[in-house]
Amino acid sequence: MAFLVPRLRPFFRSLRGAARARNAGFPPVRRCFSAEVQVSQERLNEFLQAEVVFFAGREPKSITLRQILDAKTPEQAATLAYRELPIRYAQRILQIETLPGWQASQELVEVHRLYSENFKDIRLVELNLKELEPFTAVIGTIKGRMKEVIPMLANAMRNLQQTEGYSEAAIVQWLDAFFLSRIGTEMLTSQYMASAKPDVTARRRRVGVVDYACDPVNICEQAARHARKLCKQHYDDSADVEILVESSIASSFEIESRIRFPYVPNYLFYIMVELLKNSARATVEAQQESPGQRRSIVITVGADPSEVAIRVLDQAGGIPFHAADKVWSYMYSTASKAARNFDEQGTPLAGYGVGLPLSRLYARYLGGSLHLQSLPGVGTCAYLYLKRLESEAREELPTRSSVSSCSLV
Repeated sequence: MAFLVPRLRPFFRSLRGAARARNAGFPPVRRCFSAEVQVSQERLNEFLQAEVVFFAGREPKSITLRQILDAKTPEQAATLAYRELPIRYAQRILQIETLPGWQASQELVEVHRLYSENFKDIRLVELNLKELEPFTAVIGTIKGRMKEVIPMLANAMRNLQQTEGYSEAAIVQWLDAFFLSRIGTEMLTSQYMASAKPDVTARRRRVGVVDYACDPVNICEQAARHARKLCKQHYDDSADVEILVESSIASSFEIESRIRFPYVPNYLFYIMVELLKNSARATVEAQQESPGQRRSIVITVGADPSEVAIRVLDQAGGIPFHAADKVWSYMYSTASKAARNFDEQGTPLAGYGVGLPLSRLYARYLGGSLHLQSLPGVGTCAYLYLKRLESEAREELPTRSSVSSCSLV
């Protein structure tokens, strides 16, 4: 490679000036040791590609929820995002480029373009902590680009599985790595935007997108109402959802008020809606087969000083043995086409049947976990575990081996 990679960062300060001048319609003046140099679009693209390689070789820093809470001001959140986003975008660009056959996929080419634009924008903007409007505009543009990435990638990998013969396990591994990174970049951009443009109606206990007194019982109730509403719209029926609250650290009085922990409410809501949609769909279909028998879905919330645990228990007949190993696949669904239409309603990032594997990634992102246990012919039990201490709730980042060692065939 004909580029001196260690000098890319200082050179890129001059590229900002060149890009600004070109966009304004004026040729930049060539000066020795100046803030501006004249570069063609082709040359700019070459330097961008070299920067992608350089930043992709750096290690992103796993961030704890405590660090996110400490980044309370727009300046602190901007510094964190500015440091991490180029590394994470660059690694996803190379993850796509190392995928055999990616250029034959329209969706992968488009996702590659979107991430390349993100990387270029974040590298060309200058972070001035006294004047954050340009940085805010860039982050807003980036967030707008990312809305369709998940369905595009899921569809692309389905098509590549058919045309290239990729193994299902490898596709799950590849998508898990990509989506886990996407959750991290979305956290960084959302946290910054929430700090820079705070919602005046939000509760004071929020720091950006994080609620340091998140109420899991309340979120479970919201998710239950949402799932019941979807059932009513789709099936003209409604699954009964009963909420029980238990906690090993609470007294017998005011149990609900004792379960609070710092977390991102949107993540928990998404996970719970996905779990409840699956249970509600199966429950309603089971009740249609046995009209005289009502089956409840029971949500139990418990906690100890270090973790919050949520159990979702249904009596809808369980997952068939032949499907048990495939519930976390992006390529598989046990539901009928009509039921899949129901499964893809009403949640952020919904579509293409990826809700359950995405839910597991949202749980894993901050150190939690999501497990399913099924008793065929009886029902299914989902266990969600989340870290309660912000110092222990640490980002899980995709490892290089999870991508580079992935055998796709």
